[in-house]
Parts: sequence; structure tokens; C-alpha cells
Amino acid sequence: MGRSVARFFLAGQAPAGILHAANAYGESVGMQVDSLSANHVTLVKGSIWVTGKRVLSVGAWDAQGGANVQVEAYVEGLTELSADPKPFVGMIPRRDMWRIASAFVASLSVNPEAVFVHS
Repeated sequence: MGRSVARFFLAGQAPAGILHAANAYGESVGMQVDSLSANHVTLVKGSIWVTGKRVLSVGAWDAQGGANVQVEAYVEGLTELSADPKPFVGMIPRRDMWRIASAFVASLSVNPEAVFVHS
């Protein structure tokens, strides 16, 4: 069904620092690194067979005066569900993924409600 995506600019921040923050946050909520590169990290929690695998993908790139950041949040199972907490279908894993994704974005001093788009 889709993904929840947030794109924003963080003034005065370096991409490496943002990815470090993502790793630290993921560890604090029980997520594990699924893939890692110089400007991207994908964190996962759970299983597609039980309640759906929660996926938090964070990319950060240099920009003038700071870093551009993209955060994707979704639940992977028999289908892909966005982290939108409102729909009834997949409500429990979606709400859990929204809690994880919105708290991470808020930890960067960004209002998650203002930057996330659910598709």
C-alpha cells in the first residue's frame, strides 16, 4: 500500500552525525541494522511472518549549510503498509512504526506531522 516519507533540511548538521543518531535511536528501540552505507542506514525490527517487519530507512546528504535528510518508514509483510496510524488495516504495526519514526524525527528537532507524507 505504500510508505511514509519525510524529506527535510537540517542546518548545521553533518550526514555522518545524522546516521549515527539513527543508529543510536534504532538500538534504543530494539531495531537492528539491515544495511549501511556512507549516506544511508536501514534499520529493522520484527518479522514479516508474525506482526510485520518494521523498517526505518534514513538517508543523509551534504547540502550547503547542513544536510538533506530523507526518512522512510513502513511495515513489510504480505504487503507493504505505510506508517500512517489512521487506517484500520494493519493498525497495530502501523501505529508502532509511526511511534518509532515520529519519535526519531522529533529527536532531530523536526515536527514529524509537518514533514511526513503517507502514500
